[in-house]
Amino acid sequence: MLDFIWHLRGSVRLDSCDSDATILDRVEGMLSKQRKRVIERSAEHLVFNDPLWRDLFGSNWLALVIYDRGRFWIEHGLNERELRYELRSLHGMILCLFAAIVAFLVSVADGGLSQGLTLAGGAFAWLYVMNVLLALLRVPSTIRKSVVGN
Repeated sequence: MLDFIWHLRGSVRLDSCDSDATILDRVEGMLSKQRKRVIERSAEHLVFNDPLWRDLFGSNWLALVIYDRGRFWIEHGLNERELRYELRSLHGMILCLFAAIVAFLVSVADGGLSQGLTLAGGAFAWLYVMNVLLALLRVPSTIRKSVVGN
């Protein structure tokens, strides 16, 4: 129900006549460049699982850095194909909530409940919401470039 908070879903229309295997190879290459480990691959889909804490401070400039799990698959319509994806940032959200709780506790001890809530909300917005907004701009473009080349 509220999973839109930690999920990014989307699709890329595939105009090329490249095979499904070629498209998934490109996605796998993109995931490798993004330092995401593919754990499952079939003719129809690709899955990565890469806990955020595995490389917590190493690759924070990459487009998919906040996503800890994802699935890519190709759907066939009557006259078109789409690469669909679903990415999850649950670990990032939990880490940012933890940081917001720490900020709240420190601030409440010093300045009261109102100041604590304000600081916690600001910390969460800065840490998580800003990362998600950046991802909304960067991730679809990164995926599109890897499979279409534009």
